[in-house]
Amino acid sequence: LPATPPVASGRCVAMEAADPEAKRRKLDEAAAETTEEPAKEEENIEREADAPADSRARLLPKQEAVGFRLRDCTLNVVPMRDGHVLTPLTGGGLQYFIGGARASAGVSKGRYCFEVKIVAMLNPAEHAQALRGTAPQPKQMLKIGFATQGSPLFLGETSDSVCFDSDGGFTSETKKEATGSRIARDQTMALVLNLDPSSPNKNTVSLFKDGQRCSQPQPLPECLLGKPLFPVVNFRNMTVQVHFGPTPMVPLPFVCRGVQDLAKADGVLAPPDTKKDGKYEVLLPVGLPDEGTFEWLDQFLAKNPQYTELSDRAIIKWAESSGMSRSPGSPWKHSNDKPDVKFNIPMMDDWSIRKVLSAIVASQPRNYVVMEVK
Repeated sequence: LPATPPVASGRCVAMEAADPEAKRRKLDEAAAETTEEPAKEEENIEREADAPADSRARLLPKQEAVGFRLRDCTLNVVPMRDGHVLTPLTGGGLQYFIGGARASAGVSKGRYCFEVKIVAMLNPAEHAQALRGTAPQPKQMLKIGFATQGSPLFLGETSDSVCFDSDGGFTSETKKEATGSRIARDQTMALVLNLDPSSPNKNTVSLFKDGQRCSQPQPLPECLLGKPLFPVVNFRNMTVQVHFGPTPMVPLPFVCRGVQDLAKADGVLAPPDTKKDGKYEVLLPVGLPDEGTFEWLDQFLAKNPQYTELSDRAIIKWAESSGMSRSPGSPWKHSNDKPDVKFNIPMMDDWSIRKVLSAIVASQPRNYVVMEVK
């Protein structure tokens, strides 16, 4: 008997002929896939060019290094190795606080980079009550970015800074969005600031992990354009290495100079510490409770940023910037000058942190203003 053609294939041919719309849809999907592939390839093309030779005068002499001055660091930051390694103090409740440090040189023109590497993760002991969800999270964290000279030391707190964080986020104008690239220990992260008006990536900041791009160029907000931007590092419960150059530790896909190699016309230096007769000062203002003492202090610090405030108010503000949530304390013990708050963390609520900070300030040479109204 002659072979009978399969019925199923005949049905498929009939269905395709009867449904030209399905066939057209398949053709459109195939065409879309072919157009997406060149778009992805174009997106992966590195648009940054090699930095040309530059014989201009440098901002710093070779024997002077970009680093971190104590006045531009929070009290829990300990700079080591000429400021190229930063480690935090973690005793007495300081393990809950974010450490912040701003570099001594800022970029105003051109394209420059700096690198950060997590060299150690710290795991300090915590009270059982703090482990029940009251301690700030994550326990270990890192933020790297750029900020203006007069901005707070905490990245992302105001619109005067931009930053990438270890959770894979990018924050600009206090708004955070996911970039999909987390930061882990022993990874060398390079942050490239491009202020070159002739570059296709002008006025952007980019993140590179071990020499490979891990974020598209992120645009700088308009409020930062035209202002010198200083490298800033925020971290908690970790030791980090900060490298300013002149060349990167891990080569990038293009030649890029480090902040250490800043041309004199492309950067600025933070103002030096001011001393009176070669000594630092401790100011002890005298005022009446709830009579504008802290309003005066705000005006004083705005005119004299070289002073570090020592007060309960400063501790509370630092704790909130570190992610700690407070609940109102006893109304009858509360005042504007002497606030009574509860963080539900034993070492914070019993003010152990105050004793620790009192011991720290004695060993850190800087100008202080002690503001305690009793």
